[in-house]
Amino acid sequence: MVKIIILDDHELFGHGVAKIIEAEDDLSVLKVFTDPNLLTHYIKTLQPNIVLCDIKIKDVNGLNIVKTYSKKYPKVKFIMLSGYNLEEYKIKAYENGAVGFILKDESTDKLVDGIRAVYYFNQNLKHDMVLAKPLLSDQEKEILRMIAKDMKNQEISEALFISKRTVEYHITKLIRKLGVESRLGAVIKGIKLGIIEESETKI
Repeated sequence: MVKIIILDDHELFGHGVAKIIEAEDDLSVLKVFTDPNLLTHYIKTLQPNIVLCDIKIKDVNGLNIVKTYSKKYPKVKFIMLSGYNLEEYKIKAYENGAVGFILKDESTDKLVDGIRAVYYFNQNLKHDMVLAKPLLSDQEKEILRMIAKDMKNQEISEALFISKRTVEYHITKLIRKLGVESRLGAVIKGIKLGIIEESETKI
């Protein structure tokens, strides 16, 4: 029997997923909860094989949860649930230790098959994901990190050995790609997408 716990921001959705999973003879949902602070308690007491984790729980980034707990409990497999079909989320989830990334509007078969593939065959569902070109280039990500550190355009120019005009071009481009209107907006969006860590910011 595959033992599963579900951590999701929306309790109603979590119980809906649990009902789907419980219809399978070999899958069992031990707990549905919304408070990430209870994750350690439920992992220790219920000893699940798999945690289905929402990409965002209250004000907590689910990607950071997976990064911390996948290292702390290596025998537990983490599958991310997300309502956002963003490549940056998918890439970051796998980088942080998730073994699966399933959209909330995917078919029930894909969810159930994914759980079984992870548990029975020790598969990482990453190979099923067709990676699109990342939202930001490596240089744009680096510039975004520097913006988050409150560095001015001239400072970024000197640090990267590129002209100030090139810096301005990249900033304009990354702001447009992120769908925001300002440097601060870009930093906030970058944190939400997991491109930069909140601890990196000084703004």
